[in-house]
Amino acid sequence: MSGGRPAVVVTRTALRQTYRKVRESTRMTALFLAIPTFFAVQLSGAVGPGAYDVGRQFAGGGGEAAAERIRTAALSGLVLLSLMGVLGAAGGNSEFKDRYVAFLTATSTRAVAVGSVARQTAVWTALFWPAAFAAAVAFAIGAEKPLAAVSLVGGSLWLFVVAGVVTAPLGFAARLVLDGYDLSKNARFGLGVCMLGAFYLVLFTREYVGEVLSATPLSWAGDLLLVTVPGVGADPALAAGFLAGTLGLVGLSLVVTVYLAEAVWYGDRARGREETGDGSIPELDDPVREVLASVVPRPTAALVVLTWRRAKRTPKMLWYVYPAVFVGLVMGEQLVYSGPFSTAMYPPVVALSGSLAAGSGFTLNPLGTEGDALPGLLTSGVSSETVVRSKALAVVLPGLPLVVGATLGVALGVSPLPLFVAAVGGFALALVTLAPLLSLALGVHYPPDSEGLLGGSVEIPNKSASVIYTLGMVAVATPGFGSVGVFALSGRLDPATLVVGVGVTALVATAVSLWAYRHAVAELDAYSVE
Repeated sequence: MSGGRPAVVVTRTALRQTYRKVRESTRMTALFLAIPTFFAVQLSGAVGPGAYDVGRQFAGGGGEAAAERIRTAALSGLVLLSLMGVLGAAGGNSEFKDRYVAFLTATSTRAVAVGSVARQTAVWTALFWPAAFAAAVAFAIGAEKPLAAVSLVGGSLWLFVVAGVVTAPLGFAARLVLDGYDLSKNARFGLGVCMLGAFYLVLFTREYVGEVLSATPLSWAGDLLLVTVPGVGADPALAAGFLAGTLGLVGLSLVVTVYLAEAVWYGDRARGREETGDGSIPELDDPVREVLASVVPRPTAALVVLTWRRAKRTPKMLWYVYPAVFVGLVMGEQLVYSGPFSTAMYPPVVALSGSLAAGSGFTLNPLGTEGDALPGLLTSGVSSETVVRSKALAVVLPGLPLVVGATLGVALGVSPLPLFVAAVGGFALALVTLAPLLSLALGVHYPPDSEGLLGGSVEIPNKSASVIYTLGMVAVATPGFGSVGVFALSGRLDPATLVVGVGVTALVATAVSLWAYRHAVAELDAYSVE
C-alpha cells in the first residue's frame, strides 16, 4: 500500500470497531441517539426559540438581522468546537491506546496517527453535528429558502472537521510535556485545573471572544455558512478563502500530529508507568487514619484512606469531575445570570454540581481505580459490604461538609428565610449522600478496559457511566430543584411547595441509596477478574 491508502484502512477499521461496540451495547446505542437528539431539538427550535424562528425572521424581512445572528453563532460555535476538541484531544488521542498496537506493527506511524485523528473526529462529529444539521434544515424551512440549507449543512460539517483535526496535536503535545518533564501528580493536577479554568472562562465569555474574532479571518466562517443564502451579502471569495486557509491548517495539523505521535508512542518516558500498589490494605500509621479507626472498623478506615490515595494518584479523574462543574456553571448562567430566576437558584445549583463532582471523583470507577491491585483487593478477605461502605465514606467525609456548607453559605447570602435555608440544606444533604452510592452502583458495571470507545482505562471513570450517573442525579434532584425554582421565579415563598418538593427528592434519594448500596454489594460479590 502506498500514499494515503494505509491511513484509509486504519480509519475504516477503527470506525468499524467503533460501530460494532456501539451496536453491541444498548447503553452506547442509547447514548449515541440521545445526545444528538437532545441538542437537535434545542437548536432547531422544536422546543423553545431556535433556528426555525431565525428563519421566520428572515422570511419576514429581517434578513440582515438573521444573517448577523448566524455569523455570531458561527464564531461562538467555532470557539465551543475548539474547546471541545481540546478537551477531547487531551483525554483521547494522546494515550497509547491498545487498539492501535496492531496497526503500528503492520503499517507506518503516519498512517496510524492520521487514522486515529480521523476516528476521533468522526466519533464526536457523529455525536454533535446532527444537531447543526437539524438547525440548518429548520432555518431553511422557516425562511422558505431550501437552497439556504446547502451551505449551512456543508459549512457546519467542515467546521466540525477542522476543529477536530486542528486540536488533535494538543493531546499529543500535552502527553509529551507530562511524560518528558516527569511532572509530579500534583503538578499534573494543577495543570488540569488551569486548563479547565481556561475552558470555563472562554465558555462564558464566548460572546466577547466572538466579537474579538469578528475582526479576524475567522469571521469568514460566516460567509462560508451563508454563501447559498440569498440576499444576505455573503462574499463567495471570503468563503473560498476560509475554506482554503482551513484546508491548509488541517494539513499542517496532521503533519504536527504525526511528529508528536512518534515522540509520544515510541519515547521511553511515554511507556514508563509506576505501579500503584499490590492491593494490600495500608497500615494505619498516621493521626487521620487512627481517628477514623476509632470511629469505624480498622479495615473500613484503611480502605477509606486507600480510596483517597487512589484518587490523589490519578489526576485524570479531573476530566470526569469537570462535567459536574460544567452542569453547575451552565445552570447558573442560563437560569440566573442570563435567565429569569433570582439568585435563590444558586444554592440548589451548588448542591447538585457539588454532589455530582464528589461522586464522579471518588467512586464512579470503583474497580478501575484499583488498577493492578484489584485482584489483591478482591482476595484480601474484606467483605463487599466493607468495600462499598468504605468507598462511600471516602466521598461523604469530605463531600458532606463541603457541599452542605457551601450550599448553606450561599443560601444565607441570598435569602434570610429560615425555611428556605433549611430546605436547601436538606436538599444538599440528600444529594451528597446519594452521590457515592449511585456512582458505585453504576461503576461496578464498568470493569477496567471493558469499553475502549468511551473509557477503557484503569485510571479514569467510564464516560458512559458518567453520563448515566449525571442523568440519574438530575432526575432525583428535579422535584426539589423545581420547588426552589418556584420561589426563585416568583419571589414568594410557598412553604407547602418547598417542603413537598425537597421532601420528595429526599425520599427518592433515600430509596435509591438503599437500592444502590445493595446492588453494588451484590455486583461486587459476583465480580471476577477472570
